[in-house]
Amino acid sequence: PDVISGDMESAMAVELNPWVEYEFRVVATNKIGTGDPSAPSRVVRTNEAVPKTPPANVSGRSGRRHELVIAWEPVSEEFQNGEGFGYIVAFRPNGTRGWKEKMVTSSDASKFIYRDESVPPLTPFEVKVGVYNNKGDGPFSPIVVICSAE
Repeated sequence: PDVISGDMESAMAVELNPWVEYEFRVVATNKIGTGDPSAPSRVVRTNEAVPKTPPANVSGRSGRRHELVIAWEPVSEEFQNGEGFGYIVAFRPNGTRGWKEKMVTSSDASKFIYRDESVPPLTPFEVKVGVYNNKGDGPFSPIVVICSAE
């Protein structure tokens, strides 16, 4: 809370990010002025949660013949919400049903290369990239259409 009354002995911090370390301080104010902040509290880590932020700017990159190169901006650590963070790369030829999904276990990964000798050059694919951690699967990015390498 921004302001609490002087007779309060505790307050609850709300809307904190999951799996982030926080320190807290207290500052007292009255008619005369504002005092110095208290010493910081001990470090407190919030609980893990399913990630809520998908990667941004999913796009295609150049690659070799028969490759589909999928790239994205990695999700920053503060939005990974827990341990075991990774990506789920889903893709399918444009206009088909059923997604092919591949797991990318590195939290700082920014691309995935799918190689298939049967894919002709410049084949359009629908692509989306999702997130997960030890607590479960989070959302996918919006679907984008990218083409296999020439």
